[in-house]
Amino acid sequence: MMTTSSRFAYVHARIQSRFADLPVEEEWQRLAAARTLASFLEEARAGVLREWVKGFSGQSDCHDLERGVRALYGETATDVAGWVPRGWREAVLWTRWLTLLPLLQHLDLGGEMPVWVARDDFLHTLLGADGDLDPHRLADAGAGALLAADRDLPAVWASEWRRRWPPCKPAFLSNMEALSTLIREHGETFIRARPDAAWTLRKSLRARLHLLFHRFLLQPAGPFIYLALTALDLEHLRAALVARALFAGREETP
Repeated sequence: MMTTSSRFAYVHARIQSRFADLPVEEEWQRLAAARTLASFLEEARAGVLREWVKGFSGQSDCHDLERGVRALYGETATDVAGWVPRGWREAVLWTRWLTLLPLLQHLDLGGEMPVWVARDDFLHTLLGADGDLDPHRLADAGAGALLAADRDLPAVWASEWRRRWPPCKPAFLSNMEALSTLIREHGETFIRARPDAAWTLRKSLRARLHLLFHRFLLQPAGPFIYLALTALDLEHLRAALVARALFAGREETP
């Protein structure tokens, strides 16, 4: 019978190749000099971000960028779910709903439905005739728990995530809990932090995740650490793209 570690050897090999392509700080510094969206995209296509930016152009508006970056995370999570042992697939697929949490929180505070939602290939199927999220459609898609009354969305999401963990070695579960605690504590600190401390906190989290990725080799935590790192880098990309689309003006794409 194959052990959990041996089953994750294949997963680690697939993730390691993707991990090596994640952008490093020097890449972000190189791209920081690009003043416009079009020039940023041109420079990005010459580096490790080329696969992430190939669906955008210098004429993309902020709604297309929002939709597109979220879709990139969903595609990555779906890919990873196809690599992990069957028992872990639901837990990986559940991470796709993380991109919905900020939207739900925005709507809870009385915000209007963003334009990008209707452009999203998946989310627009969850909208009712009134243009709002349809609770029945959301439940049918498997995320009804996120609409529970008086919900603490991150806590509800995390509880549902744990419920999808299959039985495995206590040490592996302990490392999954360690990862969960790291992300939760970062989120609590991030909310209270000054705006000018945001990127410093994100960089600190990224460094700690890097360490855990190498410590938790051939374990269930590995794919989730990779997804967390991907989410951080996509958040960075989103900020770079949207800021240029909104404030830096545009130049004609060559």
